[in-house]
Amino acid sequence: MGYRKKKRITGSRSFKTPSTIPLVLLLVILLFSALSLLLSSTVFQDHLVLSELFLFLSMSLLSLFIGFVASYSNINNWIERILISVVIVGSLAFSLTFAHTLFQLYKDIDLYEARNFESVEGVPSSLTFDGYINGPDYVTSITIQHKKVIVSHLNITAKRYKEHFKNKSIRISYLTHSKFAVIIDKND
Repeated sequence: MGYRKKKRITGSRSFKTPSTIPLVLLLVILLFSALSLLLSSTVFQDHLVLSELFLFLSMSLLSLFIGFVASYSNINNWIERILISVVIVGSLAFSLTFAHTLFQLYKDIDLYEARNFESVEGVPSSLTFDGYINGPDYVTSITIQHKKVIVSHLNITAKRYKEHFKNKSIRISYLTHSKFAVIIDKND
């Protein structure tokens, strides 16, 4: 009888098959990410802070998952070493950034439920847009009196902003720690 070569599970030479514990960890991270995304979009849809909190938890876990998967890549030459290192460091940096926003939103839960918001009034000094090529531009943040407030979750298009708020004094009520806008009104 001849010698039979073991069949590769992954079918690829550029990926090491992880042992059982890391594989289970990867699957648990992916499961929690999907569950957080589901909770964000369905269960907590009417609660701004919890919806955004679970969305950022999902993004943080997904970035962590990408970093773990990249760490199991076989590295053969120096270009692959640099690229895989950049992917791992980048995904960990994104994961930490999302986690930071997640903790800020967690601190804002009680303030949101008590309707205890900070507010800023005036004519916006600057706006940032998402810059999508396909579709309308959405306003992502508004700066008034050197306070940058995040408004991306309110889905304000550039056209709607120009019609309702351009060159007008507005009042933005926002969450203290995360700087997420809750209410935008015109000052009369």
